[in-house]
Amino acid sequence: MFKKIAVLGCTLLLLAACNSNQEGIGNGANNTNIPNNNYQTNPIQNPTQGSISVDFDVVNPKVTFSEALKIFNDIYPNANIESVDLETGYGRLYYDIEGFDQSKEYELKIDPMTKEIDKKEFERTKGTDEILDLSNVMDPSEAIAIASQVRDVQGLSPIGWSLDAEYGMQIYKVEFRTKAAEIDVKIDAKTGEILKVDVDD
Repeated sequence: MFKKIAVLGCTLLLLAACNSNQEGIGNGANNTNIPNNNYQTNPIQNPTQGSISVDFDVVNPKVTFSEALKIFNDIYPNANIESVDLETGYGRLYYDIEGFDQSKEYELKIDPMTKEIDKKEFERTKGTDEILDLSNVMDPSEAIAIASQVRDVQGLSPIGWSLDAEYGMQIYKVEFRTKAAEIDVKIDAKTGEILKVDVDD
């Protein structure tokens, strides 16, 4: 009788031990072969493909146009700004600012919600560049308001904008999208004149 009780006790202990090990594997505890995915990545440097589509506030982002320019100027105080974009991609909204000095080119991406940044520097390879003249340019929200009056985009929300120097002019390009086409409205950034409407079917 004592032997039977001893054997039964050992069996119960073995079953308990096995059950404990299985729970550890299921929870990832004390198991070095199971990767730990609880890490944080830079959403700009490592965007995830196939992210759920989200509606972004392109008109009034948390980080304003002037704040984004200040961030760039604080990091690269001697650089000339060549272009500024606020665009969506990989399920995120971000500023993309490009500039250059005598020896290098710079690209700075800024998350307009968190101010998280991604910096890239390159050896300068361009021959001539047009520098953005930011004096007296209108705010992006004003450019969006003007672009939204175009008949082809009535009722649509902008998905992004860019500000570039072209042929001595400072030009906003406000982007819209329908199910069938992408529509770009180009505006003189100083006068507000609508220069061109491109419809890409």
